[in-house]
This record gives sequence, C-alpha cells and structure tokens, in this order.
Amino acid sequence: MLILSRVCAEFHDPAGQTIFTVRRQDLLSFLEAPEAIQSDPLFQLMLKDGSLEAVRSVEQRRELEADPVKAAAEEPAPGRNTKKAAAK
Repeated sequence: MLILSRVCAEFHDPAGQTIFTVRRQDLLSFLEAPEAIQSDPLFQLMLKDGSLEAVRSVEQRRELEADPVKAAAEEPAPGRNTKKAAAK
C-alpha cells in the first residue's frame, strides 16, 4: 500500500510487534507500507485527521505530488461545520 505521512508514526500488529515505522526523513514522501498497518487503530485515526494519506488513485497521487501539505489543509476535519464555527 502506498502512503504519504505528514507525521512520524509507528504501526503495530495485534500482538504489539512493530510492523512499520514512519521516520522524520520519510515525511511528505511516498512510502510502500504493508497492508497490515490497516489493522492498527492508529492508521484510521491518522486517516481521519489528515496526517496520513493512503493513495488509492493516480489522480490522488498527482494531487499529493503537486503539494503534499496543501492537500490536507484544504479538506475540513470530519464533523466540523466551518461556517457554523465562523459565525460563533
């Protein structure tokens, strides 16, 4: 699985063994990660908050290659209504 991470992370299997690590030098670059990282709850959390992208299409990869930081900033956080927050 191809991923792009904006933060350092360590993914574990259900037994607690480390299966994949994203280090500082890996940030904002495409990494080939094992599919097994999806079983770590951290994976879903990172997807939801935008700190990790699981590249699923050629178009998504092109957008991330063009600007890996901007791609996450443009997507509002799930469950947040930015218009409502701005009005308060």
